[in-house]
Formats: sequence, C-alpha cells, structure tokens
Amino acid sequence: MKVAELRQKIQDYDSDKLKRVILEMYKVVPKSLKEARGIDSIILNPDTRPAKPREPATRDLAEIRSETEEFLLHAYSQYYFAPNSVVPKKKRPQWRFTVRRLFKELVHAAENPNDVLASGHLLKSLYEMLCYSCRYVLFSAYDPFESVGIRQVDFFRVVLDIEKKVEQSRGFVRSSVLMALSNSLNRYTLREELFEIVIACLETADLKEIAIEVCDDLRKDATAGRLRDIEPFSKDGESYRAKEFVKNLAVLGWMCHMALDQPDHAVGYFRQHYAERDPEIALYVLLRLIGHCQSWALWLRIYEEALGSGVRPREELQRRYKEIRDASHHEH
Repeated sequence: MKVAELRQKIQDYDSDKLKRVILEMYKVVPKSLKEARGIDSIILNPDTRPAKPREPATRDLAEIRSETEEFLLHAYSQYYFAPNSVVPKKKRPQWRFTVRRLFKELVHAAENPNDVLASGHLLKSLYEMLCYSCRYVLFSAYDPFESVGIRQVDFFRVVLDIEKKVEQSRGFVRSSVLMALSNSLNRYTLREELFEIVIACLETADLKEIAIEVCDDLRKDATAGRLRDIEPFSKDGESYRAKEFVKNLAVLGWMCHMALDQPDHAVGYFRQHYAERDPEIALYVLLRLIGHCQSWALWLRIYEEALGSGVRPREELQRRYKEIRDASHHEH
C-alpha cells in the first residue's frame, strides 16, 4: 500500500482505532529498525522531522582481516559446532551472520584499489571454508551457503570478479579452474554451473584457449602426482574425488571448445580425455552436455555414431533419441 492510499484509508479512523493500529505496527518493527529510523523519537516528538537513517560505520581492512582470520581459525577448529571454551554456546549459531557481514564488508573494501588484493584473498578463504563445510562438519547447519543466504554460484562469481582485477591472465585462469574443480559443492550446485561462471569471466578467445591449456597441464600434473596440495589428491590420487577431478577437466575443456564455437573439437577433446571405461556412460555424459547446449543436430549425430560403433544406449537415451529425431523431422 502506498502512502497516499494509507492516508485515504485511515482518515476516518477514530482515535481508539488509530491507537490500536499504531500499537500493532510498533510491535512488529524490529529494534534495529526502530533505532535506525528514530521511531521512538517520532512518537515522543511527533512534530519533529524523522531522523535520517544512520549509515553503518565502515571499518578499515586491517580490522576486517583480523576478524576474518580469527573466524576462519575458529571455524576449522569446529568451535562453532563442538563444545569448547573459546566460542560461547550462545554465540555459535551466529556464525552465519558473521559470514554474511564479512562478505559484504570485504566486497565493499575491494572497491578500494589499494585493498582489492587482500580483500580478494580473504573472500576466497571464506568461500573455500564454506565449501569445506559442505563436506565436513564445521557448523550445525545442513547447508552452509543456504544458511548464510548467499548462493554458492553467486559467492564464486564475486570471488572471480575481484580476482580478475589483480591476477595476471594465466594465473587467473589457473586459479579459477582450480577453485571450480577442487572445492566441494552444496546440495543445490552443479559443477558445470561453476564452469559456466569461469568461462563467462574468460572474455576473449585467447583466455578460453589458455583455459584448455590449463586443463591439459593439470591433467599431466595429476598423472605425475604433482597435485598433492589440492584436497581431492591430498590423501590418494586414485580416490573417487581425484578421478572425478580429472574427468571434470575433460568436461571443462569441452565447454571451452563449445564457447569457441568448435563443436567437433569439443567432441574430440571429450572423447580423448574423459576417462571412463564404460563407453555407454561416456556417451550418456557427452549427450547430456550437448543437450544442455541444445545442439540437437550434433546430439543426433553423436548418438548415431555410437550406435554404429556398437554402443548400446540405455532406454532413457533411446527414448530421447526418438523425441529429438521426430522433432527435427517436424521442423523440416
């Protein structure tokens, strides 16, 4: 309801009715808003002009850094989850508000060219901590990103946008690819959504080519055991997560080639590097990727090539093939 409509609505109310309305409205106004808007002052002195909202105090980066680093230390120590004498019990559930506030403060601090590098590193550390807590228990919340109120893809995008301002081209590409590949996901996020954000940040063809080269370099490093400092490889290079990391390099390379409008190169890259023993599973993944791009002629061609090479697609793919083929016939 607009102010004019409100004024029209209440003009015939008697004093008792207006008192009831004001009391009920006052009850539901949060204390912080009462203070910020000077509600009590308006009630005590209705003839005075309402106070302007107070601007939140801006802290310097040194203070924000100190709190962020302490918070990260306590979080990784599970002080917001397990009984301890460092973080009081009543303050443990407040971790989500702390993260949200630090996120906003660091994004604001990054607007200062002198602080963008340090702010970006701290934001990245917060992001990686939330990712870590998607796999290991640091908080009582089921989904840390949901609890904070920031989607994982949005947090990731902000981190990359800030890193892009300070990192050199190849360093930025490698850092972005590793961040997308090595961190855990929450229950609402797909790995390919993070890849799409990475590719969107690679605004030139040269940067997309560099991303493909980075995928190739990381694959070689994984094979040679040079990625022990990355979590999927920290315990066992043959683990499920390590194998998924290598497979996802093929998916990201595919997406980069498609972004360069090179579908045949994309298919060849995927077939060469997607390490899956079962050709039907590899076909399923490839067709899913093609379907996401809505490249239906390519979908039909890859499916028919697989049939010709002796692959027996699952029933789901067989039905989908008939649907796409029939739809393409109707279009023509």
